[in-house]
Amino acid sequence: MKRRFKFNNKNLSLWALLAALLWSAVFIFSLEWNLRQNQRMVPEQATAQARAAIEKDMIYRSVVSRVGGIYMPIDQGIAPNPYLAHLPNRDVTTTDGRKLTLVNSSYFTRLVHDQEAKLSPHGIRGHTTKEHPLRPLNVPDHWELKGLKKLRSGEPEWSEETLIGGKPYLRMIKPRLARASCMACHPEESAEPGEIMGGISVRIPLDELQADADARVLSIVGWHGGLWVLGMIGLFLGNRLLRIQSDEMHYSALHDVLTDLPNRALFMDRLEQRLESAKRHDKTGAILFLDLDRFKNINDSLGHSIGDELLKRVAERQRFLLRAEDTVARLGGDEFVILLADLHDDPEVAAIEARNVAEKVLEALSQPYHIDNHTLHSTPSIGIALISPESGDSSEILRQADAAMYQAKEYGRNNFRFFLPSMQMLAAERLELENALHSAITQNQLVLHYQPKVTIARRAEILGAEALIRWQHPTQGLLLPGEFIAIAEESGLILQLGEWVLREACLQIKAWERLFKGESFGRISVNISPKQFQQKDFVQRVVSTITDTEVDPTRLELELTESSLVEDIHDVRYKMEELKKLGIQLSIDDFGTGYSSLAYLKMLPVDVLKIDRSFIRDIGIDPNDDAIVETILAMSWRLGFSAIAEGVETDEQLKFLKARQCDGYQGYLFSLPLVADEFEAILFESADTRA
Repeated sequence: MKRRFKFNNKNLSLWALLAALLWSAVFIFSLEWNLRQNQRMVPEQATAQARAAIEKDMIYRSVVSRVGGIYMPIDQGIAPNPYLAHLPNRDVTTTDGRKLTLVNSSYFTRLVHDQEAKLSPHGIRGHTTKEHPLRPLNVPDHWELKGLKKLRSGEPEWSEETLIGGKPYLRMIKPRLARASCMACHPEESAEPGEIMGGISVRIPLDELQADADARVLSIVGWHGGLWVLGMIGLFLGNRLLRIQSDEMHYSALHDVLTDLPNRALFMDRLEQRLESAKRHDKTGAILFLDLDRFKNINDSLGHSIGDELLKRVAERQRFLLRAEDTVARLGGDEFVILLADLHDDPEVAAIEARNVAEKVLEALSQPYHIDNHTLHSTPSIGIALISPESGDSSEILRQADAAMYQAKEYGRNNFRFFLPSMQMLAAERLELENALHSAITQNQLVLHYQPKVTIARRAEILGAEALIRWQHPTQGLLLPGEFIAIAEESGLILQLGEWVLREACLQIKAWERLFKGESFGRISVNISPKQFQQKDFVQRVVSTITDTEVDPTRLELELTESSLVEDIHDVRYKMEELKKLGIQLSIDDFGTGYSSLAYLKMLPVDVLKIDRSFIRDIGIDPNDDAIVETILAMSWRLGFSAIAEGVETDEQLKFLKARQCDGYQGYLFSLPLVADEFEAILFESADTRA
């Protein structure tokens, strides 16, 4: 297995050296590139100047040619152009006696070039040239003859660096095209308008441009050197700072901010080391995956600050239980994981050692926590996976412990389970079940059963029934809620299931209204999941269902769990009051198993408290359950609520509850959940008995 490269003080110097080399390489590359660009600017600037000079020459010629030439005074040193002597109007005298001579475009540009030569003896030079010029000064040299040939072959321009008198020049030549106005001054020209008469040749001295480039070299080298020095100083100071801070950064990167325990990254690294050791040296170990039971209820009801403090206390208790070579880490949320190293070579003995640690953890974490005047009870569910030379990779062993932890939760929480291959099969089955649940609604595989709720005064009377969902699976048969509701909640399908149950129950109530023709058959209660109740438009959805099914809302009861009441008390109260306005009865299901505040409870328009079956099961056996049930009954009487006991299965339980004036009962002692037709039969029988 490849080991990841770690950033620490040992290799910090290597990083600094690499950074210095990289910075130096960047410096050298930039310096070389800028020097090349600087040198490249010499011919580029010369080319630009040459084109500008030729363009200026062409503009002069175009302007003068367009007006047919211009007259200039002879007394200003402008000699008549002998090549225009054939023109009768070459020389004229003005009315005031001034003598003028006609200057055509070629003569005008020649005058300009002569003036430029006087002002800048070593500057730019340009003139027109052709194979057979009139003036000897326009005779092409060897380079210009070569250039004229290239122009006549189709080149738009031609340039080249050459030496003239031992000095470097850029020479450029561009074609000069014949114009109609040219023929008036030079009838001897044989070129037609638009044809190449010759070329405009210009030469640009490179000495001055090269001198400027050489001067820029010092500047480029200077500021590059300054940047390099500043960069090296920065690297040195950064290296020093990183050396000071690296330990703290390394620790923070590998530890949980809240609990100061190793985080997932550090734990996975240590787990990989343990797995390598197990394979190379036949070492053993174990993973304990912990999840706090019902932690979300504490977090939601008491706030995140209390939840965070609880997590810190849980971390402290685990830390003190373990050996120095063991690791306890927080993976996130309320999930912790313990890595036990160097257990016994015998797998059975190693399992016993892991079990002993799990029992100690269970005992330690099950003790009460006193936080801000609150006494909290939080138990863990623990999954155990053993490490052996045959173990898979780190992700697989962690998944095994996670699967075992969920198995522990399904066995009632506050216990531990070892990973078995059957758990992996169970996970695959759960995934298959989730996929099948998507189509259960549309394929009419869901059904409702109804468990009667009764009251006993002088005789048993039916108060109504609780609608309980069942899934008629095509291959697995009838599935109870415990086999798929948790999957529905995890996947988000609980909202669709909840909608279906409410609508189906309302349709059944409407059918019974017609069947019993106004006679009372009690209220039919429907369980509402927390996610369903927390929908912003939950009340509107209920109203829409009642309207669509035309059901009497006074025959409907909604059962809410305690966890539904702790999200936003103002929103909860508003929704409950709106439902009460419709005539719907509201009950708290599984009362006593959550963490709802009694202060909140007295503010809410609750009608019924349903005592959870976990308290009913051991009444008359466990004094604590006796006390809890008696307290709930007394509290409900004081607050004006009705109380219904769930899970009543024995005469002893009924006797205990009846003696304490419980208002209603639900359980196998009276009836199993029934299909609609069977419940109707009980209703008819009850009506006959009353008659």
